[in-house]
Amino acid sequence: MLLHTGQPLPQQLVETISGWDPHQVTPGWLDEVPTTIADLCTKWKIEIDHVVPDTYVTLVALGHSAELGPVVVKSSALADEFLTEATALNLAAGENVARVYDLDVERSAMVLERIVPGIQLRDVAISDDDATRLAAETVATFWREVPDPASFHPLRRWMRALFDWSPRPDLIDPDLIQQAQDLAAALLARSTQSRLLHGDFQHHNLLQRASGAWVIIDPKGVYGDPGFEFAAWMYNPEGVTARTDYRELAFRRVAICSEVWGIDRQALLEWAFVGAVLSMCWWNSESGPADLATHFALGARQLQRLLQQAT
Repeated sequence: MLLHTGQPLPQQLVETISGWDPHQVTPGWLDEVPTTIADLCTKWKIEIDHVVPDTYVTLVALGHSAELGPVVVKSSALADEFLTEATALNLAAGENVARVYDLDVERSAMVLERIVPGIQLRDVAISDDDATRLAAETVATFWREVPDPASFHPLRRWMRALFDWSPRPDLIDPDLIQQAQDLAAALLARSTQSRLLHGDFQHHNLLQRASGAWVIIDPKGVYGDPGFEFAAWMYNPEGVTARTDYRELAFRRVAICSEVWGIDRQALLEWAFVGAVLSMCWWNSESGPADLATHFALGARQLQRLLQQAT
């Protein structure tokens, strides 16, 4: 299957969508997406780059528009998640959020600002403390009141893979699941504020402009307690949970984010642990790569020990 430029669709994307439950994806999306991309490129005079990134669910094409400048053209077979992302980007619009230039709701496609040079935070030579503080300050500007919560993913529903997990001791230890479920329920019950959250805030979702400013990309559009934002940060960048100093690093990250956000340190540790186990549920449900399953499991165990020390 080819784009209008003659480039093939990413093989991983084709395999994923082809093998997915047809009730979970937009009918006919895979067959129609080349025409969708071609129409947007014609409309905005976009020349697509020679290399189309290898993606899992969403088609991402980088290019340059004669009218808009550097752009990203995206289309997804998951219509609800796509619309939630676009809605979140528009609600949180600002200098530190990638701009939406065009949105085709019917075909789940949009044209976005491409951040140039787009250096990811994980590729910048700064200390982990400095990266954490920079990220914490940036993501806090994304949080805001939501006039229509129905447009976003409520946090409890976002975490349903954890609450609905069927016991599989061969995949995840039952004690991890039970503790994470209990903590998640308690955190949600005592939450006193809900905001628009990024939902997947990690190093590769923060890109640098040529001016040096940092920009948020790819929000999930979750609606809930800001403490949940800490979860993804604690198991990123990839490989961090295997570091011999992970627990010391975790303490420093907790202290920095607690200071910046005004959120209790214990609560942040609990959200981090819950998030790691939630990711284990997601990854095992989708039969993701074994190395990432191990990555999340290491983080969950390390954070569990930190919680035991704190009580």
